[in-house]
Amino acid sequence: MNVSKKFTALALGAGLMTFAAGVAQAQTMVIATDRQGSLMNRVGTAMAKTLTDNSDMRFVVRPFAGPDAYLDAHNNGEIKLSVITASSIFLEVTGGNKAKKKRTNYRILRSGPNVLRLGLMVKNDSPVKVIGELKGKKLASDFGGHSTLPHSIATGLANGGITWDDVVKVPVTGVVDGVKTFGAGRVDSSWGAVGMPIIREIHAKEKVRFLSFDNSPAALAKMREMMFPGLQLAHFPKAIPPLGIMGPTNLITYDTYLMTHKDLDNATAKKITEALWKGTAAFTKASPIFRGFSQKNAVTSVPMVPYHPAAVEFYKAQGLWTDNAMKGNDKATKMVM
Repeated sequence: MNVSKKFTALALGAGLMTFAAGVAQAQTMVIATDRQGSLMNRVGTAMAKTLTDNSDMRFVVRPFAGPDAYLDAHNNGEIKLSVITASSIFLEVTGGNKAKKKRTNYRILRSGPNVLRLGLMVKNDSPVKVIGELKGKKLASDFGGHSTLPHSIATGLANGGITWDDVVKVPVTGVVDGVKTFGAGRVDSSWGAVGMPIIREIHAKEKVRFLSFDNSPAALAKMREMMFPGLQLAHFPKAIPPLGIMGPTNLITYDTYLMTHKDLDNATAKKITEALWKGTAAFTKASPIFRGFSQKNAVTSVPMVPYHPAAVEFYKAQGLWTDNAMKGNDKATKMVM
């Protein structure tokens, strides 16, 4: 083979390799989540498998220290997908985030309620029985990667009649670090979610107990006023000791989103929405905490940002786009304008 033909063959081979690599890269999408050990990471990991199994694309999870570490890139379109809570997105669109600026380029592909059941926990042998008795106790604070957490905890403390000024604050870097600090005995209480992997690890060695919130209408209204309008209270009517629920307990909950960027093309957005819809049964069976992502719950009537147009069309075809859904989406659209 002469030099010219050899060069042509090499160039062609290199071109094909570059093209193949480009195709492979185009078929792989990253889902941003909180760090490993968090519930959002657990949801994202299971969701990535479901999406991969039910589409011709590949999805991988990239853990971050918390939403604050990736939301700017998500808003700019560098990150196309995330698993994130409604409370974090509310802070984004209202400018209550760490950056103190409104970021409004997010769009929902799928929503699920009651994935997170959140609250303050203590060791089961702690003398603290109600939230107000945390006064003077050491509490994990700051949570560098999560703008929403100090605000959430302030809301929870107020439900018990106390404030951040009534506890001894012990700064941590994130929700997982807070739970680890709690497990190590360096604080008396920390914020956490039922079913969170790191809490389950601690609970297996030394039992933990979630403190209950007052769920009266007046108390709930005050919590929503302090935090955000999408807040709900999930009621556990009886003890579930393996989960740290040691009696009737009320915990904070709100929607969890599979979030994308507003400029994601309609074809890809539709493919992702369809894949998760198709794989819903397997996804929700993977863990009890995923049950909120049932098909009937895919559309929330109180979204913090609008749904992606491709998702809207898909859910219309499934008969889920009700008048309440449309009104909620219109309201969210006004929030991001």
